[in-house]
Amino acid sequence: MATLNDYLGGLFASISEARVMADLHSAQVAEQYAKHDLLKHYSIPRMRIGDVELTIPVAIQGLVERSELQLDPIGNAEFKRAMVRELSRYVGYVQLPPLAEQRLGIALDTRIPETVKAIRETNDVVKGMRTFAEWAVTDFQVIVQDTKLAGDGVERIFATDEAISYFHELGIGLVKGLVDKPILDQLTVIAESEQLRNQRPEDIVRIHMRVNENGMEWQTLQRDDGTIERKLVSE
Repeated sequence: MATLNDYLGGLFASISEARVMADLHSAQVAEQYAKHDLLKHYSIPRMRIGDVELTIPVAIQGLVERSELQLDPIGNAEFKRAMVRELSRYVGYVQLPPLAEQRLGIALDTRIPETVKAIRETNDVVKGMRTFAEWAVTDFQVIVQDTKLAGDGVERIFATDEAISYFHELGIGLVKGLVDKPILDQLTVIAESEQLRNQRPEDIVRIHMRVNENGMEWQTLQRDDGTIERKLVSE
């Protein structure tokens, strides 16, 4: 029994693996070019993946229910949306640029469960929200620097104590405790061609997706004190 996220994740992983295989082949070609008197002056052919459009038929089989501690009463997902919105506004944006917003979302996906765990262990919402505010502000400062975010209010996030106090108070206003909630996010599907043929047409859903490649590369920085730092950044 496959879940929808496992199935789609497998497709994305396969596309990424295709890029890996292509890059390995390009590396082999580069070695051959380097050894050839004429070819060493030519550019190395390298394949990039553009937009990949997929139409995927699946049949919905059911929902798998699981239980999870959530921030009460707002819930983890809504708390994340609220924090993305308020962090954006705090630095002068109605909506952050795509890369900055993506990285902030990834950071919060880690920090929110850690905050839930901290509140569960201490039974102290005020202390838990203080810790969350410190994490969120620190993570966002790094994102602002890495993505070269500019705006009228960007300097506010670097007034650390002020920013932490603001988001601490905001968190306390949104969260009163924890609650154990059922989560219906494990959607099970039928994807095998043989089984799909036996399904009623009205039970089949066609998912249309467009996948776009966003590569990463290592960037080497030399600081004023002579230390070398390497960062993985988007191409």
